Amino acid sequence: MERKILVAEDSATQAERLQLLLETAGYRVDVVTNGREGLDRVRSATPDLIISDVVMPEVDGYEFCRSVKSDPRTRRIPFVLLTERSEPADVITGLERGADNFITKPFEDEYLLERVRRIFEHLELRRRGHLDIEVVLTVGERQITITPDKQQMIELLFSTLEELVRANGRLKAAQRTVEEHARTLEAKVEERTQQLVQTEKIAVMGELLAGVAHELNNPIAVLLGHAKLLERTPADPAVRDRVAKIAHAAERCSRIVRNFLALARQRAPERRPVHLNVAVTQALDLVAYPLRLDGVEVTLDLAPDLPVLSADTHQLQQVLVNLATNAHHAMRETPGPRRLSVATRADRERGIVVLEVADSGPGIPPEIQQRIFEPFFTTKPPGQGTGLGLSICRAMIEAHGGAIAVASQPGHGAVFQVQVPIEGPPLIASAEPAEQATPHEPRLILVVDDEADVAEVLGDMLRNDGHTVAFAANGAIALDMVSTRAYDLVLCDVRMPELDGPGLYRELERRAPELRRRLVFITGDTLTVETREFLERTGVPSLEKPFDFTEVRRAVQRAGGSGSIGRGARRD
Repeated sequence: MERKILVAEDSATQAERLQLLLETAGYRVDVVTNGREGLDRVRSATPDLIISDVVMPEVDGYEFCRSVKSDPRTRRIPFVLLTERSEPADVITGLERGADNFITKPFEDEYLLERVRRIFEHLELRRRGHLDIEVVLTVGERQITITPDKQQMIELLFSTLEELVRANGRLKAAQRTVEEHARTLEAKVEERTQQLVQTEKIAVMGELLAGVAHELNNPIAVLLGHAKLLERTPADPAVRDRVAKIAHAAERCSRIVRNFLALARQRAPERRPVHLNVAVTQALDLVAYPLRLDGVEVTLDLAPDLPVLSADTHQLQQVLVNLATNAHHAMRETPGPRRLSVATRADRERGIVVLEVADSGPGIPPEIQQRIFEPFFTTKPPGQGTGLGLSICRAMIEAHGGAIAVASQPGHGAVFQVQVPIEGPPLIASAEPAEQATPHEPRLILVVDDEADVAEVLGDMLRNDGHTVAFAANGAIALDMVSTRAYDLVLCDVRMPELDGPGLYRELERRAPELRRRLVFITGDTLTVETREFLERTGVPSLEKPFDFTEVRRAVQRAGGSGSIGRGARRD
């Protein structure tokens, strides 16, 4: 017997596919495009089976199914819902409307034909009276009639529920993984945020120190300059000794300012031959008195065969002074005995020299050791520490290509280990003594600086070498002076009111290019980005405050050429 199948499908492509598939299998197929047309067709020519899409215009598949199943004349027609929806709620909705089967798109042709074949087998069994069982399933307040034809839908429902259970387990596992990643990410974000905060602090500190360095380096330049001038003046030996002490103290102040700026500007070390043991003993001399006052016993274990390093003596001494001072402060918390041990050794296999500073203080807790080198981190009460000491030490040692680390157990003191490579960059040739640097023939030199004391001491240095010196308080005045007289050399401060050093340079480019090539800048704030970039871009030589005779004389020699050009000549 030929079976009639009604297909309700609004997609022409899908309808054509179903019609061809079913007709090839021997069924007679009628096609409608929505549920309203399907109802009309069912009432006019009852089919043996209805296959309906769910989503259709006017009357959808659910409503089409409900209408068919609610009519006693058509309720026994098997109804198959065909849709892309396969969620449990969709299956239950289909069951509620009376659907006998549920096939999800996309489907295999053989699968659909098998479902159709089984439906017709059930119809034949029912026609013969062998199968006529209905079960009413209550779901909450809903009642769903289950017939053998609906077996596939029930199987699909339970398989979907099982998959949901498995998916829920996978979801929970994924959720745990996401939460773990979130915690890790949060920790990384917090760490990065703290790094950015520290970087911002250092940047702000750098901008502040640019101004501070300029203000400090001016009086230090004056102090050191007059001390050096006095050293060259015949005087009583006792006076000369005091002058030497003044010069030494001024140089120390200058080194402190430069070392303090090292963290912010990350300035490369000024490498020269360094005997580490000598640097150690000199550094300990600076802190010997306060250590002795607090009863700290200092022991040295300095290896006699250390190689000569290519390093910055002042920076290495600054590191040792800082470590010794920190150890001293820590040991104040212990009753005694108080011991500070300093040792050096060479590890030639690793190509390093090792400096160790150990104390008998209370030790450093593990959680503190992890942060001890961070900028601005301190365990001291407010007002008693900046938190910059150890971070500056690390910056200096890392600039040498080395490393610094701490080992400590609470109650057993602390050991700081500094490692510096033996083989460093090429050494800077040490400066010749001032008396071996022969001055050039006398020149006419213009000193441009708004600090009268700095200009005066620089002028005295130049006059000592037989040069004639003129002064200008800023760049604007200097422009007027160079327009009426030819100068052999211009020594100009960078930061000045009205017209600063870079502004003067640009004006000289326009008005007197030949004089621009005989310009030397004097600066106390090479830290600032603008100043550093300007000097690098123009290639103009510079003197850093505070300066000494050798630096000034060499700057004059390098910038002055082979001789004077029109000394004292007027410009018309």
